[in-house]
Amino acid sequence: MAIVRVEIAKRPQEQRDAIIAGITEVLVQNGAKREGVQVLLYELEMTCWGRGGVTFDQIKKQQEAEVAAQAKAKKKPSKRK
Repeated sequence: MAIVRVEIAKRPQEQRDAIIAGITEVLVQNGAKREGVQVLLYELEMTCWGRGGVTFDQIKKQQEAEVAAQAKAKKKPSKRK
């Protein structure tokens, strides 16, 4: 029997299903019995998880703002005389 515990950020159900299936498949390919594999997902809110003193929610918002600023800069027409 194998029990796998995974800590991840919250995801849609389809992704959780795929993660569980994928982890199970890797263990089965390496000799585990499919019915003996248990996968436990521990999901965390992006506001409850951080790196470098900043929550992942804040990091994501900053990255989105940077991408938006870059897209806006690309759309801005050049001022040639």
